[in-house]
Amino acid sequence: MHFALVTAPTITEFRTQEEIASRAVQQAALQPQLGILSVAAVLEAEGDCPHVFDVNAEYLRFATAVGTGRIDEFAHHLADTVVRANADVYGFSSICSTFPLSLRVARAIKEIRPYSTILFGGPQASVVDEKVIGSFPFVDFILRGEAEKSLPILLRELQGDYQFAQVPGLTFRDGQTVRRTPNAPVIEDLDSLPPPSYHLSSYLHGAKSASIELGRGCPFSCTFCSTNDFFRRRFRLRSPDRVLAEMRSIATTYGIRHFELVHDMFTVDRKRVVAFCEAMQASGEDFTWDCSARTDCIDEELLQQMSASGCRGLFFGIESGSVRMQRIIDKDLDPTRAQEMLRVSEQLGIRTTASLITGFPEEEWSDVRDTLKIYMQSARCSLSHPQINLLAPLAGTPLHTNHAHELVLEDHCSDMSHQGLGSSEQDLELIRAYPQIFPNFYMIPSPALDREILFELREFLGMSVEHFRWLLCAIAQVEDILKFHESWQAWRLSHCGPMTKSDLRRYYASHNCRSDFLEFVSTSFAHRNDVIMTLVQVQQALSLSSATDADAATPFAPSSSDKEPEAAYLAPGVTLLDLGFDLDALIRSLREGSPSHPECGRSYYATRISSGGGAKLVRISPFLSDALRVGMAGSDLDLQRYVARALQISDEEAVEGTTRALKSSLLQDRWIVAGTVTG
Repeated sequence: MHFALVTAPTITEFRTQEEIASRAVQQAALQPQLGILSVAAVLEAEGDCPHVFDVNAEYLRFATAVGTGRIDEFAHHLADTVVRANADVYGFSSICSTFPLSLRVARAIKEIRPYSTILFGGPQASVVDEKVIGSFPFVDFILRGEAEKSLPILLRELQGDYQFAQVPGLTFRDGQTVRRTPNAPVIEDLDSLPPPSYHLSSYLHGAKSASIELGRGCPFSCTFCSTNDFFRRRFRLRSPDRVLAEMRSIATTYGIRHFELVHDMFTVDRKRVVAFCEAMQASGEDFTWDCSARTDCIDEELLQQMSASGCRGLFFGIESGSVRMQRIIDKDLDPTRAQEMLRVSEQLGIRTTASLITGFPEEEWSDVRDTLKIYMQSARCSLSHPQINLLAPLAGTPLHTNHAHELVLEDHCSDMSHQGLGSSEQDLELIRAYPQIFPNFYMIPSPALDREILFELREFLGMSVEHFRWLLCAIAQVEDILKFHESWQAWRLSHCGPMTKSDLRRYYASHNCRSDFLEFVSTSFAHRNDVIMTLVQVQQALSLSSATDADAATPFAPSSSDKEPEAAYLAPGVTLLDLGFDLDALIRSLREGSPSHPECGRSYYATRISSGGGAKLVRISPFLSDALRVGMAGSDLDLQRYVARALQISDEEAVEGTTRALKSSLLQDRWIVAGTVTG
């Protein structure tokens, strides 16, 4: 019996060429899906050679070939591609955000090959299994939870007596009745599973990192999270030896030495974390790795050991900065400790992601303010990435169960399920028709909060940290962020008018928004604070540098002689800044959250175009700053006079030679460029 396995898409919500071409989407498309590859390894052990269809890769190929104008045809295109495997069983993985698309593809496959078997697994299908089987006749089976042990049992029944009641964790249709067998037991010994079949995909070819499953199971019961519904609450880890063996195999085959260790709760068992770190150090392999952690399950000593053994990145699911909300959602983290762990990680050179959620039904604006304190602590850490998400009621969670009767569908209710700028009308038809299957696309009302403000706040903060991190940090020291956002929102409405959520997303991703933001800050806030004014100057110079026309060069020390056929020009993208603060010292004070800033003192900077095409800021000497300014404003003779005065050279011939050498050096270092004199 031959299987075709179809991955759960993660980028198909991005529907414009600009989105699809973005670095973030291109990188997301390369993330391996370990669940499918683990199932593929089991099927190979059973004697099959399954086809693995990478939906993300196929989506990128399709969008490139036909353009985004025909993107709604992708489901049928993918079905046509997948059926070429001539499989007996088409097995689909599932996640909440793209479950509608996966179902549409499955339906199209069933129309083309009506006698094939459609099997679903994965987190989303597992928690809405009965409703899916009861609502969609083209879905034959759903194998719930961990499938590596139960799939071979199902395979044998499909090849034999069709005694499906013998298959643990199976939901199926028996005539007009939906039947559900008891859950399969969790897989206690994860080392007993074969390594994922990486060779059946192209994920690791040319990749800079590889994902490795470290463990399963979460002992906690956060009301909004679905992790322990799928992997259950039984906490399990693979042995360090097994993880190291897989790392070595991947390094040998693909040349990869950095690994994403997949397990939400790795740091729950301190002794086993220490054992893993010791094994990593003793291996002598010099591998590096990232993982997820709870901020109450680590401390400075453990972080030091993790760093020494190769840890370079941590994902912290902090969720809320409010003590009250931490209790309500059963997360029970200490926000103060969370901020401290962000600070310690920064000191150790460990990158962090601080993941936060807002929009809980019990939440109030005071809770949002507390959450923004965590957000800004993360923003003050150069190596940290703060993210704030709008709550999505995930199927099967206590949050969804308690509020299922309150769900409301609006445009972009949650960025967790509507990541892209637009939505597929075909998906929306399913979402509207089956709210209990797709609750993550809905919202639970938050009576004390304005959802429109929350949505724009999320977009605003993401844009600000990406493009104006230190300016936002400086503003946060003198202004409440919510009040600042309120002022910005009023300014935006007066200048741009009201927008739909989709339009807002496009706006916040645009250069226009960044220009508007700088204009708003410079006219409304910069006068209040010298630090803000300085950082606005820097950002304006960087924006000007990025937007510089390569042909619009500034004349540099034009010659007074008619005999010179060549002139020099200030290189495109070079903008000079004479600032009242040392920026390095200023950013250090912002990073530390210090209310006092370094003493004023002149410092000199310039913007330049980097090798990647963007603008960068570099510190320059007072001599170079003045030489470039004199060169822009005057003639060769003015530049010679400046050189003579600054370098205290009295000999006229030496001055001319030094000035020529200076211009030659400036040309070589691309501060200025040569061009032909015209006119």
